[in-house]
Amino acid sequence: YSLRCILGYIYRCLKNYEQAHFYLKEAINLKPKGPIAYLICGEIFFWQSNYAKAINNLEKSKNYKAKINNLYIILGNSHLFYKRYGNANSSYNFALENSPDNYLCLKNIACNYVKWNSYNNALEKLDKLLNINKDDSLILCYYGEILCNIGQYSKAISYFTKANIIDPENTHNLNKRAIAYYTLQDYNKVLLDLDKVIQLDPLNSLAYYLKCIIYYTKKDIDNAKMVFKKCKELLDFNDILAKTQLFHLECLLNKNNSTELNNILTKINQISNIKDSELLILVRCKVYVELKMYYEAMLDLNLLYDKNSYSYQHISYISFIYLLREYTDFWLYLNVNNNNSDLSKLGIINEFSKYMYEKIRVYFISNLVNLNSKLHQLQENDINSLSEKIISSKNEELYLNLPMQHLWLRIIWKINVKEILNKDCFIKFIIKSTNSEQYKDSELKRYEYVLKYEDVLKLEGLGWIEYQIPKSIEDYVQPSIEINGSINMQIDYVRNGYNAGTITYIPNMGDLLPNFHKLCPHVPETFKDKYFSRKEMENLLELKDIINHL
Repeated sequence: YSLRCILGYIYRCLKNYEQAHFYLKEAINLKPKGPIAYLICGEIFFWQSNYAKAINNLEKSKNYKAKINNLYIILGNSHLFYKRYGNANSSYNFALENSPDNYLCLKNIACNYVKWNSYNNALEKLDKLLNINKDDSLILCYYGEILCNIGQYSKAISYFTKANIIDPENTHNLNKRAIAYYTLQDYNKVLLDLDKVIQLDPLNSLAYYLKCIIYYTKKDIDNAKMVFKKCKELLDFNDILAKTQLFHLECLLNKNNSTELNNILTKINQISNIKDSELLILVRCKVYVELKMYYEAMLDLNLLYDKNSYSYQHISYISFIYLLREYTDFWLYLNVNNNNSDLSKLGIINEFSKYMYEKIRVYFISNLVNLNSKLHQLQENDINSLSEKIISSKNEELYLNLPMQHLWLRIIWKINVKEILNKDCFIKFIIKSTNSEQYKDSELKRYEYVLKYEDVLKLEGLGWIEYQIPKSIEDYVQPSIEINGSINMQIDYVRNGYNAGTITYIPNMGDLLPNFHKLCPHVPETFKDKYFSRKEMENLLELKDIINHL
């Protein structure tokens, strides 16, 4: 048994996996409950990208009492690459209990937490890595990327800047800092970073794409068109995401040119697998709307809805709506074709608000102004909100009572806690409900969920977020909110639905496409060979460990 395990390991080192499996299978037949053969076998399956078999063998090794701590890191890696993030988290945490400063394990669990949308836990692990090595530029850049994910763009820029000082030629880091500057509308600094990228890498298509977006945002159309030509030369037209970027830029630059828009439409419709790309469907929908081909646009919008209506998790669909909200005539067309009803008793009078409420039960808080004129003094314009009009507490106590509505699943509030000026504060979410449309106030059930100062503090500075109340509902419901104490807070909308977590971060992307991270992935994906160093990961299983445990 021992001899076959060692032979299997030697052939593994020679990357002769077929011969390694041959000897390890013989070892397992000789000793079915021996843990070491399963361990080596599982690690080989990991390198063969057969993560299901890797996990199966590593679990057997664990169950047969293998006492090698790195087994749990290899198992965690297998779960991570197999996209079983909860299981990966358990394995990594077990390994860290015995080796809390294991650099590789800390890196991988941080990546796993990001995949799991557990950003604060990811930052905690990256903090430990920076305590070990404060000059790791990739970790600094990754830290900045995660801060951008949770809307802390100013803080993110400080980490991108530290990474840039250490590695000034990292164009990925410069592009990410440029995006952060873009969200803060500091366009001159964006252009400075993008010019540096192009100087370092004249073929960097992402830099040209971002530069075109910046000039368009600044209404410098001549420069935007000049940069677009260069972008068109560099992007790989065989790649569906690259095509989507180009069509998106063309659509922006030819908004009022029906001939060019029709040309774009012709090119998009020549793509055979368009239904597999939500972003491309969105761009085509926008082109249809520009051309006033509302029926075709409606079909595309319905297709996007169908792809994102699973368990009422509408957050992706809402992100697509941002690029279409300006087209009033389109929303009127949709409402007329969807049995337009009178929602004035809810304060809903404009076409966009009607569509959002009828389709996915998004109730804009600005609708309340139509029911109570006193709230007009609290209304503010905010282009980064979905409705572009929000209600702000302005550091004063505020109580908002929404109309009774038929809602289900969970109540979700979109809020932005900008600043807390006094510790003596709280936010109270109230849900009054009944199972009948005909009701008396005395018959209403009341549920309260209170965020105290310590809870509100965690939300301060996160930018726009969706906050989900942990109470299932399926009744006639009257949501309310009470803001007490000196909190500068904005509210955009209330909706029903379901999010995976309590907090969902809403990025400010301006004219960038939704899900922009797909076009510009994070450090672990961009620098996969460095972040998941094969040499480091191969060293997790050493011959001395095998011999000592045979």
